[in-house]
Amino acid sequence: MADDRFEREEKQEVGRSHKQPRCRFHETEVYQIFCKDCKDFMCFKCIGQLHQKHELSQLQDANEAIRTELCDLLLENKYAEHLSSLKDKVSDNEKELVQDEESLKRDIRTSVEEMKQNIDIAEKRLLSELRNEFESYQISLQEQKININSLQTKIANLDVNKLPEYNLNHVINSLSEMKLCSSSSEKLINHPKPGFQPTMDFSIGNLIQTTSGKPDACALLLPSSSNISTQTDSKWIDAEDRVEDNAIESSSDEITDQDPIKFQMNQDIKLISKIVPISEKNAWIISNRKLLKIIDFSVNEDVYSENVDDIVVLKDGCVLVLRQLETFIMKLLPNRRLVRFADVGTKDYHPRCMCIRNDIVIIYLWCVTVNEKNVHTSKSHIIWMNTDGIVTKRLSFSERIWKLPSFIQSLESDVCVLYCENFTLYFIDLLDAKSDKCDKLYRFKGVYGLNPEKNFDCTGMCTDKSGNLLVSDHRHHSVYVLDKELKYIKTLFDARNGLDKPAAINIFNDQIWISDGNQMYIFPYANV
Repeated sequence: MADDRFEREEKQEVGRSHKQPRCRFHETEVYQIFCKDCKDFMCFKCIGQLHQKHELSQLQDANEAIRTELCDLLLENKYAEHLSSLKDKVSDNEKELVQDEESLKRDIRTSVEEMKQNIDIAEKRLLSELRNEFESYQISLQEQKININSLQTKIANLDVNKLPEYNLNHVINSLSEMKLCSSSSEKLINHPKPGFQPTMDFSIGNLIQTTSGKPDACALLLPSSSNISTQTDSKWIDAEDRVEDNAIESSSDEITDQDPIKFQMNQDIKLISKIVPISEKNAWIISNRKLLKIIDFSVNEDVYSENVDDIVVLKDGCVLVLRQLETFIMKLLPNRRLVRFADVGTKDYHPRCMCIRNDIVIIYLWCVTVNEKNVHTSKSHIIWMNTDGIVTKRLSFSERIWKLPSFIQSLESDVCVLYCENFTLYFIDLLDAKSDKCDKLYRFKGVYGLNPEKNFDCTGMCTDKSGNLLVSDHRHHSVYVLDKELKYIKTLFDARNGLDKPAAINIFNDQIWISDGNQMYIFPYANV
């Protein structure tokens, strides 16, 4: 009975009149023409787009050809096989979509967790900075109170009636102390109080689709693009800075009045984090994580690579590029093509900085873990590889402290590492590269003050031919020379030579390049 009903309905469907079929390419048009070359239907709009110079006919005149085409497809079972294949592919795509979604969920959760950790670290850094600023301000106020009390005692001991009997120098000194105390007190009282400006920007990632319209898990910028920036707005000058400026003036009698080569760079260049001179007039630089080139004492406008954190230059002119959020080192060829050089990191360890000495590239890899008691452990790998990317040596060690490697420099058979601890403290360790755990040999914390690690703010290191270490000190406007045990030898250049905020430094052919904001100084340099 069911078969008979189906047969009757089918006959009724065949006899029923249908609306004219609409073009599958132009929904508002109907099929009116048959292309004999393509054996397909089309509307008038299709003629100029898809079937130029083809043999065409009206649909009514192609009745037999159309029915023959359908008959051939049904008899040969071509479309049934094709549809079956399409169905399988759609099913496979559906399964892959589910897997991709789960994978991306994991990536998003990982990125968010990393962002939360960064927020926690940023909070600790800001609170530490705030404590240091308030502590410095409080110390300045306390010192001023002591000065005022001392001056009150001196004034109380002065007898007005015996004033003509006092030595003139004594009178001048007393008046000078009173004026100085009044002036310095007014400055402290009128200093603006510490402020805070919340400027947090969060960027977890973006979903990127390929040209096929399918989300590509490899193209999703999730963990690698997480970015958190915080900024405090504190505008007072603390007593610590005033003391340091005085200390600089008397720190060294060996500073010479040499006339440097000096040139201005682009205004958008605020800080150069790395400089590698390659000739008397040319150098590679990193500014705002962009790889740029100085040619004839002028910065070329071309950007050779983006998101660059460190570089080394090989003898053949190629540049190795380190990106801290990637596990592999890239190589920039002389023709400006960027290719992979070596895969050095893992899921947990990422490269932080690198240097080169005698055709051996040294790369510092680092990660930090936090246990349930909120104790940070810094884990480090240092690897040595040749210029073919072959690892020749590897050492690993860890410490129960948050200690971020910012710069590495080879010093004979050992390595010097500039560390940042809790975002505020800077120090340099000389590590024994011959020991299995990279034992610490010496440490340099800075020159001035009772807390040198709080007063030392380094953003550049290099070595000279004698094996001495040269470091820049942003806070004290200076470049120091240290011996092989990281002991202070002398101040090489400072504010008296025009330096304000020295950052990246390097030596090339008895000349030292010093970046200072958007200026570059090139001084003659003789090994100490």
